[in-house]
Amino acid sequence: MLRDMKHVAVALASTLLFAGCPGDDPVSGVCGNGFVAASGTVGDFGSDGPALKVEAFLRASAELYGASEDIAADALGACTAIATDLGIPASELAPAAGELAVSAACGRVAEEIDAIIATLPNGVALGLLITPAQCTVDLDVAATCAGECDVTIEGMAEVTCDGELHGSCSGACTGTCAVEGSVACMAACSGECTGTCTGTCTGTCEGTCSATDAAGNCVGTCSGTCTGSCDAVCQGTCEGTCTATATATCEGECYGECDATWEAECNGSADVTADADCKAACDLQANASGSCTLPEVTVVGVDVGDPTAQARVDALVTSLIANYPALVAIQTRAAFALGSVENFATAAQGAVSSLADAGVKAAACLGVAADAVGEAVASINASVSVSVEVSASVSASGSAQ
Repeated sequence: MLRDMKHVAVALASTLLFAGCPGDDPVSGVCGNGFVAASGTVGDFGSDGPALKVEAFLRASAELYGASEDIAADALGACTAIATDLGIPASELAPAAGELAVSAACGRVAEEIDAIIATLPNGVALGLLITPAQCTVDLDVAATCAGECDVTIEGMAEVTCDGELHGSCSGACTGTCAVEGSVACMAACSGECTGTCTGTCTGTCEGTCSATDAAGNCVGTCSGTCTGSCDAVCQGTCEGTCTATATATCEGECYGECDATWEAECNGSADVTADADCKAACDLQANASGSCTLPEVTVVGVDVGDPTAQARVDALVTSLIANYPALVAIQTRAAFALGSVENFATAAQGAVSSLADAGVKAAACLGVAADAVGEAVASINASVSVSVEVSASVSASGSAQ
């Protein structure tokens, strides 16, 4: 994934030319308040086709910039919280000259985690079970954007979900049905299962467990009652989300198709039907403004024997349960936000001639937007990099003899 994002960054670097020359507001400050990435401000450049496209490009750029700030804030917040839990002084999180705050904080946290993991028995790692985050895009954002950008479209544009639709279905659901809470379950449970688990039980087993970790927790098949995470079918009570195949009524969220009218959301990306320039801008705007759930993460500690070392391991496990999901989610959120950037970059470069009629101010603002998009991609790459670094430390095996 990092390699793909670096490729996107290279593609984005070329967009600095699409307004004619690189740099902040390249035409002597002419843009003014016509575009401000930090606040999402986009000025009124007119009502003709080129002007409307300029506004769409600027709104998409602002949305991506805002997403990059949110992602960086999530990464910094998670690493700072872990650092506090592990007793790392705030002074050790301060960035050096030219270093990003998120890189400094998360890098220091990764070092501390490495030191703690090294105290685990040789070849033993923390027990980790991660249910990936799910990202949802609002299709109305893409449709409204295209309707405002493409002068040939009357009203809302047609937009489809490149993924899976889900929502509350008042009719028959065909697909899967997910019910949240403390519910009776005879299907996959994302959360804590209390009952029979036809897969790996990570937690406690009232019966016979095929494998246990150093702390005596079950990490294998439980012949009896499992209380913990179950990676297959849970038959009992699910504290979390029980997801089953559905062919009729669904009391929770229906994923797939509904034979009645429903207000469905899209787990995936938007694919809008519009002029190529507007499509590129609106797909990016919708995807960058999408929201992602936190992944469900189970962390199981290890018995290391020494009381001092055990206290550090226990503190790490407690902190990871609270903060690690936010770091894991960054990788999914970043890939989702950047999913349409390459098409956007290509469209922006190709639109130089067609948008020339929008005027000098528009060209200046497009130059500012190009810089903002480049900064956003670089920031997202940095956040993903530190998330991967911390994840590698968490997943490592101990080396204590």
